[in-house]
Amino acid sequence: MMQIFIIFHKYIFDDCYENIPHDILYKYFTFIAVNEKIKKEYTPNKYKVINEWELPIYDKRFQERGYNENSSIYHVYVNNLHKDYDYVGFFQYDMVFKDNIIEGIKNNIIDKSVYFPLELKDFNYCSYETWNEEKTLDFIINDYEKFFNVIFSKDELYPLLNSYIIPGEKYEKIMKWVIQLYDKMYPWCKQFPYTQTVRFSHIGAIYERVMAYAIGQEKMEYKEVNVSHEHFYKSKSY
Repeated sequence: MMQIFIIFHKYIFDDCYENIPHDILYKYFTFIAVNEKIKKEYTPNKYKVINEWELPIYDKRFQERGYNENSSIYHVYVNNLHKDYDYVGFFQYDMVFKDNIIEGIKNNIIDKSVYFPLELKDFNYCSYETWNEEKTLDFIINDYEKFFNVIFSKDELYPLLNSYIIPGEKYEKIMKWVIQLYDKMYPWCKQFPYTQTVRFSHIGAIYERVMAYAIGQEKMEYKEVNVSHEHFYKSKSY
């Protein structure tokens, strides 16, 4: 019915999941380990873990080029790990599940027009306050409009942080557009004058917005999830 993928590169912190019973944790959560060069540390036999680099279809360039969690979002799709589920979710290792969110989600799924984002922002915040690369933004919007033959709306709310639970059919629809963007946008989207930053993870931030825009354009009803993003855990993981 539902699977939530938690992406981590070094640690799984037990405290983040202490409010979720073990049977629920093992049934509804899959932990995706990324970056084979980093030694992983987590409680044995507590979590269902897969190594991204051991998947049948694996493209190491996603990690090498700094796509961040977008790498796992891609590999879940191309390996059909979502196929058995009506809903698929993605969260990150430094997020705390404050209660057993599964029952709440089940109770709020009326039909496939509802989803569960961690954090929603308006178009201005996503596109200008925290990013502001006009040419890349224009390319994304124009490509979206051509691919789906629609007008892109700037009046929606968009889920940043690549953290959300969405209907599986919406995930498939969105990824059909996203995967054809990779070759179109790389490498120019991370080169001057399209970007003013040289951060390794810059392309990860771009595709965080690509996913946010695409999900927002589906205009689904949203329900909050009781999850918090705790940067304390990020500082402990290095």
